[in-house]
Amino acid sequence: MAKLKIKRAVSFVMATVLSLTAFMGVGANTAFAAAGEKTNVYMVDFPRDGDANCDGVWGYNNLTLKNGWHTGSATHTNLKAIGSFSGNVGYCIEPGVHLSMGQSMTQYDENYFNNIQANGVISGDEIRQYIGRILQYGYRGTISTSWRSQNEAAANSIAHAYATQLLIWETIVGERDANFNHKAASGCSNVKDVVNAAHPLRSKIFSYYDSMVASIQKHTVVPSFCNRSAGSAKTLELEWDGSKYTTTLTDTNNVLSNYSFSATISGVSFSTNGNKLTVSMEKAPSDAFTITASKKNSVRRGVVVWSEGKHGTGSSVQDVVSYAQEVGDPVSGYVKMKVSYGSCQIVKTSEDGKVDGINFTISGNGINQTVTTANGGKFQLDNLMPGVYTVTEQSIDKYVPQETHRVTVVAGQVATVNFNNVLKRGDLQVVKSSEDNLVEGVKFHLYGTSLADIAVDQYAVTDANGVATFKDVLISGSEPYTVEEVDTEVRYVVPENQTAAIQWKSVTKRDFSNILKKFTVTVTKSDKEEGTAQGDATLAGAVYGIYKGETLVDKYVTDANGQFTTKEYICDTDWTVREIAPSEGYLLDKTIHKVGADPKLYEVEHNLTANDVTEQVMKGNIAVIKHTDDGETKIETPEKGAEFEVYLKSSGSYDAAEEDERDTLVCDENGFAQSKDMPYGVYTVHQTKGWEGRELMSDFDVFISKDGQTYRYLINNANFESFIKVVKKDAETGKTIPYAGAGFQIYDPAGNKVTMTFTYPTPTTIDTFYTDADGQLVTPEKLEYGKGYSLVEVQAPYGYVLDSTPVSFDVTEENATQEGTIKLVKVEKPNMAQKGTISVEKTGEVFFGVNVFGEEGKDVIYQPVYKVKGLAGATYKITADEDVVTPDGTLRYHKGDVVDTITTDEEGTAKSKELYLGKYTVTETKAPEGMVINKDGHQVELTYAGQEVAVTETATSFYNERQKVKISLEKMLEQDETFGIGKNDELKNISFGLYAKEDIVSESGTVIPADGLIEIIGLTEDGTATVE
Repeated sequence: MAKLKIKRAVSFVMATVLSLTAFMGVGANTAFAAAGEKTNVYMVDFPRDGDANCDGVWGYNNLTLKNGWHTGSATHTNLKAIGSFSGNVGYCIEPGVHLSMGQSMTQYDENYFNNIQANGVISGDEIRQYIGRILQYGYRGTISTSWRSQNEAAANSIAHAYATQLLIWETIVGERDANFNHKAASGCSNVKDVVNAAHPLRSKIFSYYDSMVASIQKHTVVPSFCNRSAGSAKTLELEWDGSKYTTTLTDTNNVLSNYSFSATISGVSFSTNGNKLTVSMEKAPSDAFTITASKKNSVRRGVVVWSEGKHGTGSSVQDVVSYAQEVGDPVSGYVKMKVSYGSCQIVKTSEDGKVDGINFTISGNGINQTVTTANGGKFQLDNLMPGVYTVTEQSIDKYVPQETHRVTVVAGQVATVNFNNVLKRGDLQVVKSSEDNLVEGVKFHLYGTSLADIAVDQYAVTDANGVATFKDVLISGSEPYTVEEVDTEVRYVVPENQTAAIQWKSVTKRDFSNILKKFTVTVTKSDKEEGTAQGDATLAGAVYGIYKGETLVDKYVTDANGQFTTKEYICDTDWTVREIAPSEGYLLDKTIHKVGADPKLYEVEHNLTANDVTEQVMKGNIAVIKHTDDGETKIETPEKGAEFEVYLKSSGSYDAAEEDERDTLVCDENGFAQSKDMPYGVYTVHQTKGWEGRELMSDFDVFISKDGQTYRYLINNANFESFIKVVKKDAETGKTIPYAGAGFQIYDPAGNKVTMTFTYPTPTTIDTFYTDADGQLVTPEKLEYGKGYSLVEVQAPYGYVLDSTPVSFDVTEENATQEGTIKLVKVEKPNMAQKGTISVEKTGEVFFGVNVFGEEGKDVIYQPVYKVKGLAGATYKITADEDVVTPDGTLRYHKGDVVDTITTDEEGTAKSKELYLGKYTVTETKAPEGMVINKDGHQVELTYAGQEVAVTETATSFYNERQKVKISLEKMLEQDETFGIGKNDELKNISFGLYAKEDIVSESGTVIPADGLIEIIGLTEDGTATVE
């Protein structure tokens, strides 16, 4: 831990002028004590022990500042803390004035600054305000003796506080003006000179310094069109926009949104948009007025002064400030507005002498008024605001429209504007274009009625540039003229007539274009027989050419629908369509198809025509010769009656195929069969019938790809035989029992046991076949075709009951399945899992009879007699003591499942339902009446009893104690020494009798009568007795 460096003030008097931290209160109510409170101010030097930058220049020489202030000299940077060495920071406001370590100071509020004189640049009140603003943006926090400049956060705190102190000093000594601009010292040093060029934190200090200056200056910036002084405010003009007097002011300082606005007169409205302020009035003011811009929510920090009560260069103890809560900080700007007046006179002349009764509109600067000339074509409008006005003559149809005149009205003067009219005429140009560029000599006709009710009927012919011009045409009236093209060539679409309104002093233009008639043709290719594609043939992909005469112009390919549509071509009589390459599965169509694109047939530009073309599909057939033998060298045997289905493979099946895409082949006495001609495609040949016991031919494919071709095949089928796969199943779940060793024997249709022989490693013959660990087997040899084989189980899987019932099966083609590379006939044999029952026996003592002792008429004692026997009505639950799982992997019961509930009968026995083999717990849940329940659970286990036993069993027994009652007595006697009673062992002579309250009947029918004595009870020496 670094040693705290605390220097006595007497040793560092000049160092006390630096206070480089800003005060940060932890809350509004905890920052400072009430006014008049006293506290101590402490000084902490930097750098401290362990600082990596100790070798830097942290101090400075004595500097003379403005207004008689000075800094003194120091070797360290010194910060001040309020109340303790780690207290909130304070800032020096008396450079060069002495301050002792732990100096006791008194708290003052901001009124303290009323005693501070102006520094020649700003007043004491302004000094107070700027110190509050510096504290608003300066460092506010506590001093820490652990700060080391190699720590970024600590370096930032020191630099921020140091920059705060510099700005406070600049404000005190007079280096900051009313706008917080720097006023450089002349003939003395600037405050910033205390930061030596070799100070380790110089760059950080001035980074904070510059940032704070920018924030403080922005704090008091008013909109650019305002002045901070009302007396110096500039005067601006309001202008009329047609509905109100208004002006828009742009704030280049970009602070407009921070201000609200008010005026010294009523009726003034304000609106802002970005950095623009719009000022508006519906009525003109009688005189100039002032607008005030007031900053919204403007605050700074309150200032707390710690002082001995004196301020100035002659003070004996340095004053220190710290910050308080935020306080209001009014900032205002000012601008003035006004409006002035003048007159406008209109003088009218005309080509036809008509000057009175002409309407004009005067607009601008709040005026929008229509006036009418009189007395020789004049009119004067007075009381206009000075400015530019627009004067517009309202047009009369037969005259040339007058241009709008702009006139400037000057305050106190009459501005004159002159208007003169002429009659209206205009020109028309028709510009001709053509797709084939033939534009000269085309005639156009212009006709209609002019505005002056004069008929217009003129012709013009295009020149070499395709332009026909109609000159000096009277302007048209309410209906425009009509322009039409005359004698259009047949190859063009006749252009529509157009209207043309002729206007004065302008050339009306109309464009006429000769569009060539065009066509597109859609060619649809279809199957000649069916319309749609047959077999695997397709109408897509055929290549066609469109020809102009004998010249191939373009090629097109049919799409999935057998169609293509051409691009546009110019209509003519010699267009044809021809097939160049057929689509897959079809023959080439050599027909030349005329398109039918004669231009006489059409009137519009874009025309559609269609051509339907047909194609012949390729066809072929399939022939087979069928025989059946074992493959040995011999004369082959034709297989008469063998049948095959032939169908288009892409159809998926014979039934799904179209009639012309399928056929049935039946072999004749020579084993020969041939299909009908079928369309192009891949066909599947599937054998459906053959001689009994013969294998059927596997499906094979034939590709009919040539027209008129016969595809021939020679087919042989051997006798059918197959391996046998036996699968062991659980009869209840249907799951395979994964058990190795279940044994089976196979019998042929004649009832003979099947044996099989293998030669490795020695010749061995077997007649019993055993499952593997997966619960299945495959015979080592194939069985020949036959019906009526049987499978007999001779060894059941462990945990299952043997079932010797034969399972019949046939070795036939239809029963066989393919597994991997071998053909199998699958036979399943189910077995029932062995089960067991649990028996429970329940016994206990019961009231069976009565023994009678004593003579008749005297004390007769009736003594109960008890006997052990089976008890009815005891209830038990049987709970699985483990997960009970049968060998097929099926979880039959979860551990803890209650699998059965049983109740003993009159004999005291009960038996459970059949349960799967496993461990169980039997627990008594209800005892017979009068018995104590037996809470001990009994563990039992049902185990495998061999394959010949369908249901095994096990048993357990329970004994119940009968319920009993215990009676306790205590006898007390009065004792009297005077009379000698109560202390002579009288208790030994006292006895009690236990009697039946009512008849108690035993199981045998004997009775202890009501009031019958059951037992005589004697007392002990202490007068007590107990009976059970």
